[in-house]
Amino acid sequence: MRLLDRYILAEWAKVFALCMASFMGLLLLSEGYNWIPEFLGWGASTGTIIGYLLLSVVKNVSLLIPISLLISVIFVLGSMNRNQEIAAARAAGIGMWRLAAPLWAVGILLAGLLALLNAVLVPDALEAQNGLVEQAQFTALKAKGGTAIPKGQAYSVSFENTKDHRLWLISSLGLATGQAFEVIVHSFDEHGREIRTIAARFAEFRKIDGRWHWTFREGRDLRFDPATGSLMAQPRFKELALPEYADDPEVMLYSTREPDTLSLREVSRFVEQTGSNPGGPNAAYVMRYHAIMSAPAICLVVIAVAIPFSVTGGRTSPMVGVAKTFGLFLVFYFVSSFCSAFGESGALPPILAAWIPAVLTAVWVIPKLRAVN
Repeated sequence: MRLLDRYILAEWAKVFALCMASFMGLLLLSEGYNWIPEFLGWGASTGTIIGYLLLSVVKNVSLLIPISLLISVIFVLGSMNRNQEIAAARAAGIGMWRLAAPLWAVGILLAGLLALLNAVLVPDALEAQNGLVEQAQFTALKAKGGTAIPKGQAYSVSFENTKDHRLWLISSLGLATGQAFEVIVHSFDEHGREIRTIAARFAEFRKIDGRWHWTFREGRDLRFDPATGSLMAQPRFKELALPEYADDPEVMLYSTREPDTLSLREVSRFVEQTGSNPGGPNAAYVMRYHAIMSAPAICLVVIAVAIPFSVTGGRTSPMVGVAKTFGLFLVFYFVSSFCSAFGESGALPPILAAWIPAVLTAVWVIPKLRAVN
């Protein structure tokens, strides 16, 4: 590694660490303000509160890396430009591609780190946080003599399996008991026409050889003519086993939670069950999946944005470049929010809605990057 590369990396690392520490401190203050009163109200211990805040650090790292990278790269390159260090390097025959090579390497490294965080560490932290909240709520209700919903239990479950064209309506679903009560399953053909409805007083489910098996008890099996919608038959049954109904009850429970509270593992299972491009309420969960998957590309996009904004303007203060980053961040955030809203509503395919902000930014910045080089 050349001396110039070490110098650039050392200057960048100082600003990047300062940005990460500052933003993390602000987020911890926000988390503490929002959750410490809740935990104290539930009677949680100090260890539980500290554990929740430490898990917040892990969870928020993936959110802070891109913006900290953008600010640090613009500040360092802007400072070098103001001090004529970039002009000296280019006069010595070092092009911008080679000059920015260590920063591109950092961007690739952080993109890989971000992918690792989103795939392993952040899901673990998010699930552990949810577990701490659920345990604190359960303990508080139990101490007050209230009725607490056990873990893995949900009421009024509505789950649409768009891949297999089924809609489940369940009054009560319990993973621990392996039972569901007041179950109605609507089945449709490829054109969205109803062909069958199972209405059972309760159902049992269990996993055999990696596949879920449902057995419906005490109900009716309604068959419809898809062309006319008329009822053709509705025989009663005491027990009805349908091997083709392999819907995952754990994924059904995910549909009762907000998409932002699900980890990558959980939304991956949801997408595998429901399909990669569903509409309706499932689109918000698939949008969450593709948003997590597209996050690492932002690290490379911010490097490309930072270079042309940093090496122009002569002896301008580095803070001017940093100020521009907040404007860029607001624009990028607006476009991302706009696309996410369309993706969550199903107006845009979620995979497109997740990648459009990065693609638009790349299309806008590539000509500027070429002009600088």
